Amino acid sequence: MIDDIYAPHIAEIKKALGDRASEETILADLEKLVKYRVPVAEAKRSIIKKYGGTDSVKKTLSEITAEDRDVEITVKVLEVTKRDVEIRGVSRTILTGIVADNTAQLPFTAWSELDLTKGEVVNLRGAYVRSWQNQIQINLGDRCDITKQDEAAGIKAEIMPTKLADVKEHANNLHILSVVLEANEQTVHTKEGDKTITSGILADDTAKLPFTSWVQNPNLTKDATIYIENAYAKVFRGVPTINISEQTTISPSEKIVTPVVKANQQSVYDLLKREGAIDIIIKGNIVCVRPGSGLIMRCPECKRVIQQNICRVHGPVAPVPDVRVKSVIDDGTGSLTLVLDARLTEELLGYSIEEAKKMTSDAMSSEVVEENIREQFVGKMVAVNGNMSNGEYGAILLAESAWFPVDDLKEEAIALLKERGV
Repeated sequence: MIDDIYAPHIAEIKKALGDRASEETILADLEKLVKYRVPVAEAKRSIIKKYGGTDSVKKTLSEITAEDRDVEITVKVLEVTKRDVEIRGVSRTILTGIVADNTAQLPFTAWSELDLTKGEVVNLRGAYVRSWQNQIQINLGDRCDITKQDEAAGIKAEIMPTKLADVKEHANNLHILSVVLEANEQTVHTKEGDKTITSGILADDTAKLPFTSWVQNPNLTKDATIYIENAYAKVFRGVPTINISEQTTISPSEKIVTPVVKANQQSVYDLLKREGAIDIIIKGNIVCVRPGSGLIMRCPECKRVIQQNICRVHGPVAPVPDVRVKSVIDDGTGSLTLVLDARLTEELLGYSIEEAKKMTSDAMSSEVVEENIREQFVGKMVAVNGNMSNGEYGAILLAESAWFPVDDLKEEAIALLKERGV
């Protein structure tokens, strides 16, 4: 007879294992583990794992968190794509896609060729969860049990297009509704020989992003409204780029899209949620000028900043002088690094490369230009247009143009005076 102390635990383990082990066997294992001071919860997990079972917790997709390790979900497969990858030097075929229930949709990765078909409803038991690029992802391993469900199981989910502002690095199975702002064909050299690709700019009502199509498609024409299915994203020059492959479907769409065409002003707070952006404007105050500003020396080969004429890649080199400003801009909602190149440094602050070299020589100090820029630039309100990347070095805006917004300052001052009744 089973001890009343263990009865509820035995029942729970038995439910997870089914016919894989008898109650007597489970009791013997449980008593042994408890005898060796293994906590009951851990002992239960150990026994379930020993006999190939799962203690999955049933959840809806909206209830899943990044901390979940073993869940049971009933979902509809909205998208599934076979991919060949290399893991630790071994070639492997995996599945990626999107699953959904009536509460949410999430990307998934199956680390082997599981029996999953687009459009079917399945119960997945023994799935686990990972957070990748700040996005929850369902992972399916060899121990995941798949049970086909009635297609009329009550899940009415359809795939939801991803807004361009929400595209993340390494995202797969992207569905995007957008307008083609630019499309240009070019020939590139690949391992398989010369290839004609199409590159350009896509836009929706949230953002603009570059795209590259590795296959020619007649729907990729300027001003066309298109629906892209099963694209993927890679970061190029710090900005997520939509990649279109042979597995991607592109079709004309009659839906109305109001695309972002001109550069639009955004808050730093909103930009920091993204992994990159192109052609955006921010306005804010310069709160500091960082070391590495002013007159710098670059490697003539790789353009890296060098010290004492030594490049870490190319060794001793003849340095090429350059001028830049590395600063921090704050708009009241957040801050990021702002970089001005030599052209903008001269246009905005008046320091050309030749003038910077002369100042450095006259003062016999390599820091004199940086100090002068700091005195002149810190505290100023500046407007900047450019591209933003948000990676391992933080958020960085590379300016394409910059100006001191005098009219805006007047308007802000007038508004402030009115608020105070002056």
